[in-house]
Amino acid sequence: RQENQAQRLDVRDFNQVLHVNAAAGYVEVEGMTPYAKLTAECLKHAVMPAVVPQLKSITIGGAVVGCGIESSSFRYGLVHETVREMEILLGNGATVLCTPDNEHRDLFYGFPNSYGTLGYALKLKAKVVPVKPYVKLTHLRFTEPQPYFAELARQCDRKEVDFVDGVVFGRNELRISVGQFS
Repeated sequence: RQENQAQRLDVRDFNQVLHVNAAAGYVEVEGMTPYAKLTAECLKHAVMPAVVPQLKSITIGGAVVGCGIESSSFRYGLVHETVREMEILLGNGATVLCTPDNEHRDLFYGFPNSYGTLGYALKLKAKVVPVKPYVKLTHLRFTEPQPYFAELARQCDRKEVDFVDGVVFGRNELRISVGQFS
């Protein structure tokens, strides 16, 4: 693209975890915080963000506006569905606090998957869940799609399962990985 002389806003420094409240089940975090940093800070409090995208460089703000997903999404939904409130910088320079039930609820619900066209997430409050020291992994291999998808649905219904990841490598090469805190 051709460079233009438009004013630019440098938001790279909005990358801090502000507060982890394990007892209340949330973290307050700035929008440019990468998940590697967010998760490391949360683990110090024996919690993790409810959904942690696979790439550690993804930011929480980016996951919200781009609809991040991962192996705990079967339980908690997409990243934006774990957010309780957002402080958003609008194009006109105003900052608004959006929640599911305040006067900015339309922006709260419209912001996910907007790819930054509606504003910029300066701060978010997101759900965290308790963790245990280890995760027991079980890998299941399938050669037929029908039993694979039936087992995938069964694993997602199990209350004791914390993570489910399914991958189809080919018509006869399908895998399910199940994780349980232990």
